Amino acid sequence: MNIAEYYGNLPFDLSGSMSKNRFRMELLWGVSVMLDLMQGDQDFTVVFDYVCDVEIHYTDGLEFHQIKTHEPNAHTHSYSAQTLTKKQSKGSASSILGKLYALKKDGGAKVKLVLVSNVPLHAPGITSSPGEFCLAGLSNNERRIIESALQSELKITSVDMSRVFYLHTHLNLLEPESEIRGKLNMHFEKVKHCEPRHPNALYRLIVENVQKKACYEYSQQEYESILKAKGISRSDFSQMLDIHADNENNGIRQAEDFIKGVADLAQRRRYRMALAGLLKQMSNSSPLRKLEMQVARYLLSDGTGNAEDLLRLLNEKFRNKIPVEYSNEEKDLFFVIVMGRFEMGGYDHGNDF
Repeated sequence: MNIAEYYGNLPFDLSGSMSKNRFRMELLWGVSVMLDLMQGDQDFTVVFDYVCDVEIHYTDGLEFHQIKTHEPNAHTHSYSAQTLTKKQSKGSASSILGKLYALKKDGGAKVKLVLVSNVPLHAPGITSSPGEFCLAGLSNNERRIIESALQSELKITSVDMSRVFYLHTHLNLLEPESEIRGKLNMHFEKVKHCEPRHPNALYRLIVENVQKKACYEYSQQEYESILKAKGISRSDFSQMLDIHADNENNGIRQAEDFIKGVADLAQRRRYRMALAGLLKQMSNSSPLRKLEMQVARYLLSDGTGNAEDLLRLLNEKFRNKIPVEYSNEEKDLFFVIVMGRFEMGGYDHGNDF
C-alpha cells in the first residue's frame, strides 16, 4: 500500500479548524517544524489539522504530531503510562495516546507517531528532558500498561511502540510567538544565507498562510488535492522566504554583476533566464545544497586569491559534481552565488554545516 492509499484510509476531522483561530500554538508548532525540516535534505509537505494537529508527509512516509499543552500551575505537571492511556473525559471513547495510535494501521506505510507536550514524561527510572523519547524504551511494566490499554480501546491484538515517541519540547507552547520569531530569523540566515529584509512581514506572511491551510474545511478525495489544500511544501515555504530575502547578501547581487559583465547580449539573456530557476533549485535540490556546502568548506579553508582565479579553480574542482541536467549557465552562476555568499560573511565558519 502506497502513502496515498494509506492516508486515504485514515479518519479525518475538519471540525477542529475553527478552534485553531483561537489556539494558535498548534499552527506555530507547525511553523517550528518546517524551519527544522528546511535544515535537512528531504522534500516534505506539512499538513495542518486534517487527521492530526500537524502532519509531515514525506515521499516515503508519514509523521503525525499531536500537541498537548498545560499551564505551568496546572495540576498535571507530567504524563505517565496511566495518564497517557486514560480516557480524556467522562464519556470519551479515546485516550490521548489511543487517538494518536489509531493512525497507525497495517499496510506497510512508514509511519511515525509523536505526542508533543510542554510537560515531561515521568515513569519509573525516567523523567524526560526536552527532546524525543521512544516509548519502546519504557520499562516492561510500563509498556504492558500501555499495550493492554490500547488493545482494549482500539480492539487490536498487538501494539508496536518502536515508532511511537513522546516529545517534551522546550518551546513555550503557551506563548510561542516570540520564540518562533527568533527561530525564524536564525534559520532564515542558515537557509538563505542572508537576513530577512522585513522580518515582521515575513512572520505574518507565513502565519497567515498556515492559518489559511488549517482553516480549510472542505474534504478532498484525492491525496494530492489534500496536500495542496491543507499543506505547505518545502518549495512553498522556500518561496515565502525568498520574498523577503535581502538580495545584497545572498549572492544574487554578485550573480547580477557577473551577468552584466558578459559582453554577448544573447548570452546575458540566457544567464538571466537561468538565474531565477537556479536560486529555487539551490533551496530545494538536495544534491545542489550538499555541493554548496562542499564548496563553502573549501572556501573557508582556502578561499584566497583574486575572484577571477578562485572562480576558475572552483570550476576545475567541482564543476563535474553538478548534476548533468543543469545548463552551463546555471553551473557558472552556481559558483558565483556561492562565492558571493562567502564574500558577505555567509556559512559562519562551519556552523551552517
